[in-house]
Amino acid sequence: YAAVAEAAVGGGLADFDPQALSITVWAYATAAHYHQALLADCSRVISDSLARDPSRWSEEVRSQLHQWQLWLSLERGADGQQHLLSESQRKLCCDAMQGTEVTISRLQRSVAAALAAVQHGFEEEHLEPRTGYSLDLALPSSRVAVEVDGPSHFLLPDGRGVRKPNGPTLLKRRLLAAAGWRVISVPFYEWDGFATANGQQTYLERAVAPLLG
Repeated sequence: YAAVAEAAVGGGLADFDPQALSITVWAYATAAHYHQALLADCSRVISDSLARDPSRWSEEVRSQLHQWQLWLSLERGADGQQHLLSESQRKLCCDAMQGTEVTISRLQRSVAAALAAVQHGFEEEHLEPRTGYSLDLALPSSRVAVEVDGPSHFLLPDGRGVRKPNGPTLLKRRLLAAAGWRVISVPFYEWDGFATANGQQTYLERAVAPLLG
Protein backbone atom coordinates (compact mmCIF):
# COMPACT_ATOMS: atom_id res chain seq x y z
CA TYR A 1 0.00 0.00 0.00
CA ALA A 2 2.84 2.40 0.76
CA ALA A 3 4.40 1.87 -2.68
CA VAL A 4 1.06 2.40 -4.43
CA ALA A 5 0.48 5.57 -2.42
CA GLU A 6 3.91 6.98 -3.28
CA ALA A 7 3.33 6.29 -6.97
CA ALA A 8 -0.10 7.95 -6.90
CA VAL A 9 1.17 11.00 -5.06
CA GLY A 10 4.19 11.30 -7.33
CA GLY A 11 2.16 10.95 -10.51
CA GLY A 12 -0.67 13.18 -9.38
CA LEU A 13 -4.37 12.39 -9.32
CA ALA A 14 -5.44 14.41 -12.34
CA ASP A 15 -6.29 11.29 -14.34
CA PHE A 16 -8.36 9.72 -11.55
CA ASP A 17 -12.11 9.81 -12.22
CA PRO A 18 -14.65 9.66 -9.34
CA GLN A 19 -14.77 5.87 -9.39
CA ALA A 20 -10.98 5.52 -9.27
CA LEU A 21 -10.74 8.04 -6.43
CA SER A 22 -13.49 6.38 -4.39
CA ILE A 23 -12.03 2.90 -4.87
CA THR A 24 -8.61 4.16 -3.82
CA VAL A 25 -9.67 5.78 -0.56
CA TRP A 26 -12.11 2.94 0.21
CA ALA A 27 -9.34 0.36 -0.26
CA TYR A 28 -7.09 2.19 2.20
CA ALA A 29 -9.95 2.37 4.70
CA THR A 30 -10.66 -1.34 4.28
CA ALA A 31 -6.99 -2.20 4.81
CA ALA A 32 -6.80 0.31 7.70
CA HIS A 33 -3.68 1.70 6.03
CA TYR A 34 -3.08 5.39 6.71
CA HIS A 35 -0.92 7.36 4.28
CA GLN A 36 -0.99 11.04 5.11
CA ALA A 37 0.17 12.44 1.76
CA LEU A 38 -2.11 10.28 -0.37
CA LEU A 39 -5.17 10.94 1.77
CA ALA A 40 -4.48 14.66 1.82
CA ASP A 41 -4.28 14.76 -1.98
CA CYS A 42 -7.36 12.57 -2.40
CA SER A 43 -9.37 14.63 0.06
CA ARG A 44 -8.49 17.85 -1.75
CA VAL A 45 -9.30 16.49 -5.22
CA ILE A 46 -12.53 14.81 -4.09
CA SER A 47 -13.71 17.90 -2.23
CA ASP A 48 -13.01 20.16 -5.20
CA SER A 49 -14.78 17.80 -7.61
CA LEU A 50 -17.84 17.43 -5.39
CA ALA A 51 -18.04 21.20 -5.06
CA ARG A 52 -17.85 21.72 -8.84
CA ASP A 53 -20.19 18.97 -10.02
CA PRO A 54 -21.65 16.49 -7.49
CA SER A 55 -23.67 14.84 -10.26
CA ARG A 56 -20.48 13.14 -11.48
CA TRP A 57 -20.47 11.10 -8.28
CA SER A 58 -22.92 8.20 -8.38
CA GLU A 59 -24.68 6.90 -5.29
CA GLU A 60 -22.44 3.83 -5.20
CA VAL A 61 -19.32 5.98 -5.36
CA ARG A 62 -20.61 8.36 -2.68
CA SER A 63 -21.39 5.37 -0.45
CA GLN A 64 -17.75 4.33 -0.70
CA LEU A 65 -16.67 7.86 0.16
CA HIS A 66 -18.95 7.75 3.20
CA GLN A 67 -17.28 4.57 4.46
CA TRP A 68 -13.88 6.19 3.98
CA GLN A 69 -15.01 9.22 5.96
CA LEU A 70 -16.36 6.95 8.71
CA TRP A 71 -12.99 5.25 8.94
CA LEU A 72 -11.25 8.60 9.32
CA SER A 73 -13.65 9.90 11.96
CA LEU A 74 -14.23 6.70 13.96
CA GLU A 75 -10.87 4.93 13.81
CA ARG A 76 -8.15 7.41 12.91
CA GLY A 77 -8.71 9.99 15.63
CA ALA A 78 -7.00 13.36 15.33
CA ASP A 79 -4.98 12.56 12.22
CA GLY A 80 -8.15 11.55 10.38
CA GLN A 81 -9.95 14.82 11.08
CA GLN A 82 -7.72 16.77 8.68
CA HIS A 83 -8.96 14.69 5.74
CA LEU A 84 -12.69 15.06 6.36
CA LEU A 85 -14.85 16.57 3.67
CA SER A 86 -17.14 19.51 4.41
CA GLU A 87 -20.25 18.84 6.46
CA SER A 88 -22.53 19.22 3.42
CA GLN A 89 -20.38 16.86 1.35
CA ARG A 90 -20.33 14.27 4.15
CA LYS A 91 -24.13 14.48 4.32
CA LEU A 92 -24.34 13.97 0.55
CA CYS A 93 -22.29 10.80 0.91
CA CYS A 94 -24.18 9.61 3.99
CA ASP A 95 -27.51 10.09 2.20
CA ALA A 96 -26.26 7.87 -0.62
CA MET A 97 -25.28 5.19 1.88
CA GLN A 98 -28.63 5.33 3.63
CA GLY A 99 -30.44 5.17 0.31
CA THR A 100 -28.81 1.89 -0.70
CA GLU A 101 -31.48 -0.64 -1.62
CA VAL A 102 -31.61 -3.66 0.68
CA THR A 103 -32.64 -7.17 -0.33
CA ILE A 104 -33.60 -9.60 2.43
CA SER A 105 -32.41 -13.11 1.66
CA ARG A 106 -34.10 -16.38 2.53
CA LEU A 107 -31.17 -17.09 4.85
CA GLN A 108 -31.78 -13.85 6.74
CA ARG A 109 -35.49 -14.59 7.09
CA SER A 110 -34.63 -18.00 8.52
CA VAL A 111 -32.27 -16.48 11.09
CA ALA A 112 -34.78 -13.75 11.97
CA ALA A 113 -37.52 -16.31 12.62
CA ALA A 114 -35.28 -18.39 14.87
CA LEU A 115 -34.04 -15.30 16.73
CA ALA A 116 -37.60 -14.11 17.38
CA ALA A 117 -38.26 -17.42 19.13
CA VAL A 118 -35.45 -16.88 21.66
CA GLN A 119 -35.16 -13.10 22.03
CA HIS A 120 -37.81 -10.45 21.42
CA GLY A 121 -37.12 -6.92 20.29
CA PHE A 122 -34.72 -7.36 17.38
CA GLU A 123 -35.52 -5.10 14.43
CA GLU A 124 -34.93 -6.29 10.88
CA GLU A 125 -32.90 -4.00 8.60
CA HIS A 126 -32.36 -1.35 11.25
CA LEU A 127 -30.83 1.79 9.72
CA GLU A 128 -27.97 2.78 11.99
CA PRO A 129 -28.02 6.59 11.91
CA ARG A 130 -24.37 7.35 12.64
CA THR A 131 -22.80 4.96 10.14
CA GLY A 132 -25.60 4.70 7.61
CA TYR A 133 -25.31 0.92 7.60
CA SER A 134 -28.42 -1.23 7.48
CA LEU A 135 -28.11 -3.89 10.19
CA ASP A 136 -29.67 -7.25 9.37
CA LEU A 137 -31.07 -7.68 12.88
CA ALA A 138 -30.56 -5.18 15.66
CA LEU A 139 -31.50 -4.50 19.26
CA PRO A 140 -30.84 -0.74 19.37
CA SER A 141 -31.45 -0.37 23.10
CA SER A 142 -28.53 -2.73 23.79
CA ARG A 143 -26.54 -1.90 20.66
CA VAL A 144 -26.34 -5.54 19.69
CA ALA A 145 -26.50 -6.52 16.03
CA VAL A 146 -26.77 -9.88 14.31
CA GLU A 147 -25.31 -9.92 10.82
CA VAL A 148 -26.36 -12.79 8.58
CA ASP A 149 -23.38 -13.46 6.34
CA GLY A 150 -24.12 -15.35 3.15
CA PRO A 151 -21.53 -16.55 0.61
CA SER A 152 -21.04 -13.07 -0.85
CA HIS A 153 -19.55 -11.93 2.47
CA PHE A 154 -16.61 -14.33 2.22
CA LEU A 155 -13.55 -15.03 0.12
CA LEU A 156 -13.24 -18.40 -1.55
CA PRO A 157 -12.02 -21.18 0.79
CA ASP A 158 -8.26 -21.30 1.30
CA GLY A 159 -6.14 -24.45 1.10
CA ARG A 160 -7.47 -25.62 4.45
CA GLY A 161 -11.07 -24.97 3.48
CA VAL A 162 -11.35 -21.87 5.70
CA ARG A 163 -13.56 -19.05 4.41
CA LYS A 164 -12.39 -15.62 5.58
CA PRO A 165 -14.64 -12.54 5.53
CA ASN A 166 -14.03 -10.21 2.60
CA GLY A 167 -13.07 -6.54 2.76
CA PRO A 168 -16.53 -4.94 2.83
CA THR A 169 -17.66 -7.32 5.57
CA LEU A 170 -14.61 -6.69 7.74
CA LEU A 171 -14.89 -2.94 7.26
CA LYS A 172 -18.56 -2.96 8.26
CA ARG A 173 -17.78 -4.96 11.41
CA ARG A 174 -14.94 -2.63 12.35
CA LEU A 175 -16.90 0.57 11.81
CA LEU A 176 -19.93 -0.71 13.69
CA ALA A 177 -17.69 -1.73 16.59
CA ALA A 178 -16.08 1.73 16.53
CA ALA A 179 -19.59 3.23 16.69
CA GLY A 180 -20.34 1.23 19.83
CA TRP A 181 -22.12 -1.83 18.44
CA ARG A 182 -21.43 -5.42 19.41
CA VAL A 183 -21.80 -7.52 16.29
CA ILE A 184 -22.59 -11.22 16.09
CA SER A 185 -21.85 -12.88 12.78
CA VAL A 186 -23.97 -15.81 11.64
CA PRO A 187 -22.04 -17.40 8.74
CA PHE A 188 -24.11 -19.31 6.20
CA TYR A 189 -21.94 -22.41 6.48
CA GLU A 190 -22.60 -22.69 10.22
CA TRP A 191 -26.31 -21.99 9.88
CA ASP A 192 -26.73 -24.55 7.12
CA GLY A 193 -25.21 -27.16 9.39
CA PHE A 194 -28.26 -27.23 11.68
CA ALA A 195 -30.87 -29.82 10.79
CA THR A 196 -33.54 -28.64 13.24
CA ALA A 197 -35.13 -25.40 14.40
CA ASN A 198 -34.13 -26.29 17.95
CA GLY A 199 -30.49 -26.43 16.94
CA GLN A 200 -30.73 -23.03 15.26
CA GLN A 201 -32.41 -21.45 18.27
CA THR A 202 -29.85 -22.88 20.69
CA TYR A 203 -27.04 -21.53 18.51
CA LEU A 204 -28.50 -18.02 18.55
CA GLU A 205 -29.34 -18.09 22.24
CA ARG A 206 -25.75 -18.97 23.09
CA ALA A 207 -24.46 -16.17 20.86
CA VAL A 208 -26.85 -13.46 22.04
CA ALA A 209 -27.34 -14.17 25.75
CA PRO A 210 -23.80 -13.20 26.92
CA LEU A 211 -24.17 -9.77 25.32
CA LEU A 212 -27.50 -9.06 26.97
CA GLY A 213 -26.36 -10.00 30.44
